[in-house]
Amino acid sequence: MKFLTGAALLPLAFLASTVAATHFQVTVGKNGQLRFDPETIDAKKGDKVTYNFFARNHSVTQSSFEKPCMPLDNAIFSAFVPTDSPDVASRTTFTIEVKDDKPIWIYCSQTNGNHCQNGMVHAINAPKQGNTFDAYKALAAKSPPPSLSPPDGLPNGGVRRTTVDVGLNGTLTYSPNNITEPPRTIVEFRFNPRNHTVTQSSFDKPCFPLNGNVGFSSGFIATTAVPSVATYELIVNDTNPIWFYCGQVNGNHCQAGMVGAINAPVVGNTLNAFIAKAKAAPPPSVIPPIAPIGGRVFVGDLEILKFNLNGGNSIDADAIFGLQVAPRFFRPSGTKPEIWDDKLKPSGWTTVYGAKPTGTEGGSGPYGGESH
Repeated sequence: MKFLTGAALLPLAFLASTVAATHFQVTVGKNGQLRFDPETIDAKKGDKVTYNFFARNHSVTQSSFEKPCMPLDNAIFSAFVPTDSPDVASRTTFTIEVKDDKPIWIYCSQTNGNHCQNGMVHAINAPKQGNTFDAYKALAAKSPPPSLSPPDGLPNGGVRRTTVDVGLNGTLTYSPNNITEPPRTIVEFRFNPRNHTVTQSSFDKPCFPLNGNVGFSSGFIATTAVPSVATYELIVNDTNPIWFYCGQVNGNHCQAGMVGAINAPVVGNTLNAFIAKAKAAPPPSVIPPIAPIGGRVFVGDLEILKFNLNGGNSIDADAIFGLQVAPRFFRPSGTKPEIWDDKLKPSGWTTVYGAKPTGTEGGSGPYGGESH
């Protein structure tokens, strides 16, 4: 499999500004400990820090030095990340980009067990003298409970992201298929062989796009690679239920139960009720004629802006050819998740040309690469 990387398209000045960046990984509550690990980081402007969450239900919340356990106005906040395992990280992560060399003071705002007061604090670029990390931790221990979270409870100041595997190990499934995430979260669907879609429907009409094709659709994304580097991202905008399905007609994936939900109710119109409706839906399934819509498709470091120069709703992710693409950007922007900003886009688009592999395995279109 060959494709251009995003670096191949970026100006030299941009590359020079990013080569030296470091990406730190921090665990939050691993092995049942009320602890960020590492507790302190020395980072430079442009470095990124990703927080990986473990049981039970923790947050990354920014405070001042003087008032640990209390959020700043417009604070960095991951929102809470409930998860069950003490040693396997949640699929949901939170990533911030360091803007300067000023100290960033962080605590977990979980009140059940007073995590902040019990030492679950963290710092980026803490001074070595004066307002040190140890001094901050000591102040946290003396802070009156309860700790507080930002009043809207929504992620801010970074990118909250969760992942979903599409067709993992050849199964007609989304894993997980029942996702609960707050607004501003990016849901990243990771495609596996052979040829699937992520397409929005209503609850009442699974296997068919929303009326007027107003919902999202990844289009058909065919791949033979394991793991694949093809992904589709969408942003959760509110707490309303979101219903989606795979529109592959060869094997009637939707009718076979390849459906999922974001923020499905726990009673009434539940995910199980949606699955039952999908299994009773008349084949064939349908998806919108143009893709991607309502989200963003990536193959490696490239965003696929159009599936071909005349539109269309299918690509072969193993061979990008004749496609309009642009390099991926990481851009947390205040309360907004990772988005395009026209001022940051490179000038013009690039069209990548290459040879398409022979044979139908992994081919694009509603039947490409399918043998179910």
